[in-house]
Amino acid sequence: MQDKKFTRDKQEKINKIFDVFFNLVLKNGYDKTSTNNVAEAAGLSIGTVYRYFPEGKKDIIRQYFEKSVETTMELEDFVNLEENNIPLAFSSFISNMLKNNNKNKGYNIAFRSAILSDENLAEAQKKRIFEVSEDFVKILRKSNEFFKSRDEKRIVRGFVFIYNLLNAIIYHHTIFMKFFEKDEDLVDYLSKLMLFTIQTLSKM
Repeated sequence: MQDKKFTRDKQEKINKIFDVFFNLVLKNGYDKTSTNNVAEAAGLSIGTVYRYFPEGKKDIIRQYFEKSVETTMELEDFVNLEENNIPLAFSSFISNMLKNNNKNKGYNIAFRSAILSDENLAEAQKKRIFEVSEDFVKILRKSNEFFKSRDEKRIVRGFVFIYNLLNAIIYHHTIFMKFFEKDEDLVDYLSKLMLFTIQTLSKM
């Protein structure tokens, strides 16, 4: 019972830090937001912030990205992927990405603002996207013939391309201008677009 309370308390503090950090970035910009600012605004000690985010605000960015990936990229969606079911395999992934963007609009605006304002942070983010894709592909290649029969580096580059493409389109749809009135129609369109994209990438 005590362990559950500790876990819940920890998660509440982490969520509070995310919330305060991204609100401060939206208000003041990434460069003018310090870890001390976050601790003060969250009503937490600086030690508590560093306990959960040892590298300070860079770690907040990294962990938020990884949390977002965990809620969108599920292995089960791609385990049975074949050429004839690509739209179906991607529909859940795209739907999850869209839900995450709708739920965390403010966070995602601040996240991009932070990445764009710091060259080192941007490079670290690009590297992390490749690392996450590499880990994902390695696992899939163990059980799926579609992935086993293709060059691993090409698949990783394909995943990176697809992730960035979908992220850009969905971000624009949720923040700036809707491409479709219904989100379901966007999911359907992008799922079908993935078939064309993968077929094109496989020829390059």
